[in-house]
Amino acid sequence: MTQHLTLPNNFDFTSREAQVIQFSKDNFTCKEIAEHLFISENTVRKHRRNIMTKIGVSGKKDFRKFLRDYPSLLFK
Repeated sequence: MTQHLTLPNNFDFTSREAQVIQFSKDNFTCKEIAEHLFISENTVRKHRRNIMTKIGVSGKKDFRKFLRDYPSLLFK
């Protein structure tokens, strides 16, 4: 069963996508994120592609703008 974290602007990110967003906001590379989350770099890239689809962007520049403008996520 996949956990979902619903965030402002009606985005419905999985908890793993939310973690990838937070690490990306902190300027971690795919490799660093993968090491912290114990997943492969390709899995991190897949999560990023899924996030980009959900937010309606297609390039790294727009993804970075989203990260810059999006509020910080809180994890317990």
